[in-house]
Amino acid sequence: MVQVYTEHLCRRHYSPFISDAVLFRIFLLFTNIALSLILPVATGAFWKRVKFVHEQPLVRYTEDALLLFEGAMPGQERIWSSSQAVNEQFSDFFIPASIQAYEEDVNFDGKPDAIRFNAKVQGTSPVFGVKALLQFHYEISDDVILKFFGLAYAAHTSALPGGELYLDGELELRQLTPITDKKFNGEFDTPILDSSQSEVAEAVRGSEVLQFESIVKSYLSRNYSTTFIDRYPVWKPGAGNSFMLDWNLRIPTHQMITVRPQVIEMLKFAWIQFLATFIAIWFFFHWLQIFVFRYRIFDTRAVSDVQPKTQRF
Repeated sequence: MVQVYTEHLCRRHYSPFISDAVLFRIFLLFTNIALSLILPVATGAFWKRVKFVHEQPLVRYTEDALLLFEGAMPGQERIWSSSQAVNEQFSDFFIPASIQAYEEDVNFDGKPDAIRFNAKVQGTSPVFGVKALLQFHYEISDDVILKFFGLAYAAHTSALPGGELYLDGELELRQLTPITDKKFNGEFDTPILDSSQSEVAEAVRGSEVLQFESIVKSYLSRNYSTTFIDRYPVWKPGAGNSFMLDWNLRIPTHQMITVRPQVIEMLKFAWIQFLATFIAIWFFFHWLQIFVFRYRIFDTRAVSDVQPKTQRF
C-alpha cells in the first residue's frame, strides 16, 4: 500500500464568548501584533528611511573655467578665464592660455568615464601655486532624477617654481541631505561660471570681487555639489617661462547616492518586517496554546473528530 493523502484529525475546544479561554486568545493576538511592531522598531529596521543607489552620472564639461597662477610675491598673480568680462576687468593680470579639453568614453556607453583638461601659458613669471575651477553639467536620470551645474576645484603650491602640475582624481557627488526618490531635483541647474554674460557678477555667481574663497563657500553650502578628490598631485619644477596644467578628472562608474525613498516603498519594507516578525512570534504562541488547552488550564468543552457524534432526539 502507498500513502497518497493525509488528513489531520482535530480536537476542538469550545468556550463561552465571555470566558478566560477567549480572553487568552484575544490577548495572544494583540500581544503578537504589538510585539511585531515593537521589535522591528526597537532594532532599527522597521522604516527604511534612506537607501543607497549606485549609478553612473552623465558629466559634460561646459567649457567654463577660471585659472589663477600665483607668483612668489603678492601682486604677481596671473589670471585666465573663459569669460571675456572677467578677462577685461582684470586685464592687468590677464595672461593668454592655450586650452584643450576632451572626453574619454572607455566602455562606449555614451557617458564619459574621464575628462582631460590641459592649459598651457607662456611668458609668465615663475609659478609657485595654481588655483583652478572647472564647471560641469551633472545629470542622473535612472532611479534618481538629478540635474545641476557642478564645479571641480583644485589648488596646489610649492616652494619651488613649477613647470607643470599634473592632477589625477575623481569627481564625486557631495550631499548634505538625502535626495527624494523619483522626484526631479533641478534647484541648482543654473551655471555658476557663465561665459556668455557680459557682467562679472553674472559671469561668476557667488563671488565677492572674484575671490575663490567666496565662490567655494557659496558652492559648498548647497544641498548637493561635486568635489574633486585629488589623490596624487605631481609638481614638476620648471624654469619659469612657461607652465602647463594637466588635469585628469575620472567619473565614478558607480557613484553612490543617498536617497530618501517614497512612502509606498517605506510601507512595503515595513510590511515585510512586520509579517516576518508576526509569523515567528505566532509560531511560539502556537505551541503555548497547545500546552494551555491540552492540559486544560482553562475550562473548555473538547470535541474530538475521532469520536462519533451522539444523536439527539
